[in-house]
Amino acid sequence: MSNLKIFFKENFSVIVTGIVSLAAVFVSIAQVWVASIDKTKEIALSNASAAEVRKLDEIKASRAWKLDLANFLATHRKEIYSEGKEGVQLKQIMLATFPPEVTSSVFGSLSRFPDDGSNWAEAKLTAQMLQQPSTKIFYEKSFPRGVLDVIGDTIAEGDIAYPYEDHLIPEGLTTGDVRYFSASDKILAEKVKNDFEQLACFEGYKLSLKLIPLTESKTKTPLRFIEVWLSGKAIIGRTNGTGC
Repeated sequence: MSNLKIFFKENFSVIVTGIVSLAAVFVSIAQVWVASIDKTKEIALSNASAAEVRKLDEIKASRAWKLDLANFLATHRKEIYSEGKEGVQLKQIMLATFPPEVTSSVFGSLSRFPDDGSNWAEAKLTAQMLQQPSTKIFYEKSFPRGVLDVIGDTIAEGDIAYPYEDHLIPEGLTTGDVRYFSASDKILAEKVKNDFEQLACFEGYKLSLKLIPLTESKTKTPLRFIEVWLSGKAIIGRTNGTGC
């Protein structure tokens, strides 16, 4: 016991210094941890704010388009309501100029009024067709042709509600992904991803596609436009065609 007292007496300053140093280490760790939590919260709030801003911008843009369309209708009401070619041509100009989600809503409202020969219901259907998602498919030669054919046939038959184009690309440009260009199209991109993976599963292939948001891309693309990039590397196994 006396030896222990002597040890503490002789090394008291060293022990105190060690305790203080250890406490300082714990304080530093705590500060880093708190800073990490604050940074995580800051990033989360920033992402939430950015999403809210994008949503507000989309709402503002939609309202602006509707106002522009209303002004166009008011300015050209006589020509638009005419039964001749001029009225048809102006409707076509409206379909080509204004977003289909806007014209579809307006034409739908106008079609509820008594028939005046202006065929608003037909114009509404045209706008709705333009509103369908558009998907462009890029594929490498290494991607199983049988899967590509069944995907193309299924889409062409209308089982999946979007048209498609296909393009052969050089090897090595992708490992397999689905790309979308507008934040509002994320859910649509997820649906396309699931559709392609499920169709491949039915053909006996386990397909894994990544989801890539290109919402900051400077490429001008319409809403509801999705790109699918297919590679043999995206085939990660085989299935028995069940449980898909």
